[in-house]
Amino acid sequence: MCKSSSATCWHTLSLIVCVLLIEALTCAAGTPQEEPFQLAFEADANDPRLCRVVVTAENVQFWSALTEADESQFQRVLSLKRETRSDAKLPAMLGTYRLTEDRLEFKPAFPLVRGNRYRATFDPAALKLASKSPHKRLQATYAIPLPDSKPPRVLSIYPSGNQLPANHLKFYIQFSEPMQQGDIFEHFSLFNKTQEQFVPRPFRHTELWSRDGKQLTLWFHPGRQKTGVNLNVELGAVLNAGQEYELRISPKWAALSGHALGDEVRKTFQAVAMDERQPEIHDWKLNSPASGTRAPLICQLGESLDFALLHSQLSVQTASGNPIAGKIKLDYAESVWKFTPDRAWQPGAYRLQVGTVLEDLAGNSLQQPFAVDLSKQQTASNRVGESVTLPFEIK
Repeated sequence: MCKSSSATCWHTLSLIVCVLLIEALTCAAGTPQEEPFQLAFEADANDPRLCRVVVTAENVQFWSALTEADESQFQRVLSLKRETRSDAKLPAMLGTYRLTEDRLEFKPAFPLVRGNRYRATFDPAALKLASKSPHKRLQATYAIPLPDSKPPRVLSIYPSGNQLPANHLKFYIQFSEPMQQGDIFEHFSLFNKTQEQFVPRPFRHTELWSRDGKQLTLWFHPGRQKTGVNLNVELGAVLNAGQEYELRISPKWAALSGHALGDEVRKTFQAVAMDERQPEIHDWKLNSPASGTRAPLICQLGESLDFALLHSQLSVQTASGNPIAGKIKLDYAESVWKFTPDRAWQPGAYRLQVGTVLEDLAGNSLQQPFAVDLSKQQTASNRVGESVTLPFEIK
């Protein structure tokens, strides 16, 4: 009786111990462990330019491995990618890293695009922490919803003329709102209508944007437009005189709002003879307005010049150098420059101040031609100062 009772007691005790052990293991597995790192987006849905990816750490010593890290090591630890519906693997977005006392920040080089979804990944294994249990990789996603607005539009493309020299260099494209930046060149192509084929590798893959993101400077590759340079010899010039071309902008290119253009944009032009002559300021013709009026000062340039530089390199001053406030307007394919003062002209002597970096469509400036033969001695006329002047008088 005692032996049987003893065996029963031991059996019951064993069962109790097993149950308690299972409950302990279950509770331990089910208890959420506090993560030593927290990954999050800090963003403003109204302004995609303000987005940041932030990782905070409970122990500042975790960041010791990054105190002297280079860009590649930062990318292994924290990266941001745009998600796609296809299986295509996109590279991590470019940006800048900032390490503070308890947090690591990543700011994208280009604003996020509305309607797209982004995934941030933080991999603590890249920190090489001295721990028996490596911390798990963290991921977070973020998307900016599309606003209720109209698609963006291309407002203008300069040069506005339909005849460009065969050694033409750049276009200025103006949009109705800020456009998506980064890897934009898949949205551009140049079609040779005469040969009925696309021109291979015509563009210089460098993005030059205005501060407001509404104007892009799009370059033909200078290495192909400059005679005798490697790319010019290997691939040939981008344009050939006497042939017709179309600059095409894809309808899929989106603004920061996330809305795409929707329609393909085309600029048709004909390539004419190369322009290797510098602009000659002394050939310009000034038409002085009458005093007491706000009639424009008109300068006939004799040829089409660079759209942006005509706004930044020409100014009107008094004879003593005081600037005259007013507005600039260009006409006749940027071959006529007009200046309308904010206040009526007063009688006296004035001058048109012109910076010598002013260029024509082929990159020839007042200072020097685009293609310089280094074997030849340059004349004094090629070494103009920072600016030159054209005097005129209001009577």
